[in-house]
Amino acid sequence: MATFLGSSDALCISISMSRSSSRTSASRENTPAETSSIEGLQDVHIHQYTSIRHLQERVGSQSTELLAGRSNQQYLIFRGVTKGGLAEIDRKRGSIGKHTRITYDAGADLLIVKLMPSVEHESTHLLLAYYLNRALETMGLPLQPLFPLGGTKFSGPNSSKEGDSAYKPNSRDKRTDWPTIVFESGLSKGLTRLRHDARWWLTNSGGDVKIVIIISVTPAEKILQVEKWCLSPATGNRPAATAPPNPNYLVPTRMQEITITQYPATPPNLTAQPSTTAQPTAAKGIAYLLEQ
Repeated sequence: MATFLGSSDALCISISMSRSSSRTSASRENTPAETSSIEGLQDVHIHQYTSIRHLQERVGSQSTELLAGRSNQQYLIFRGVTKGGLAEIDRKRGSIGKHTRITYDAGADLLIVKLMPSVEHESTHLLLAYYLNRALETMGLPLQPLFPLGGTKFSGPNSSKEGDSAYKPNSRDKRTDWPTIVFESGLSKGLTRLRHDARWWLTNSGGDVKIVIIISVTPAEKILQVEKWCLSPATGNRPAATAPPNPNYLVPTRMQEITITQYPATPPNLTAQPSTTAQPTAAKGIAYLLEQ
């Protein structure tokens, strides 16, 4: 993953457009908001929570496996985490690991830990967030118009979650204000889980989160799959007995999809004139998503 995310071919501002490509498509897909808290994680072993120390050991061990390339499993699940146990975890959050994100299901007493144990694991969403600000600037908005929230925890009626990164406009000046846009990233095997995350943000924020960008990484093939999720009117035929009374009923919807592929670097063309206007494909992709 480090080679792909750190490569100047894919993400450097002076990128030549011939070195990478993007495919965009409008792919609206309504999905139900009611899903299992472990959707996309059915193959993950569920540990019995016993103590903070046990949690720390599991996080450290699995992070080591990820860094060594011996595993591509980014998630750990613990059962038996009460609200009191969560409060203790929150108090000692820093000792669990900086490069982790926690989701908690109060109804099931489940704690889900997402691991991002290196700069390379986190750089995908951070770089695309950088391109987001660049895209907004090209649309006439001031530089850095969004306030970064990092992995701040937000709570819904029965669960809480930390995003990979989140942003809100300066007009949302209260500490409890939800972000406007959230980024969630992960390895390609976790795409179903990332889509679950998108639905969580859109439904639990009561519509305050306007856009969720999910980024699925396939390191071996050097591919980023980027999806934009929003709330949108439900489509398709519903049985009369289950049809919502509100004709403007909104559901989480995949609005757009972009696939960014990096090709191997090619020798420079010494006869070509250097481009002064080329932007990274990723930046153009983000601009495309925002304009739709």
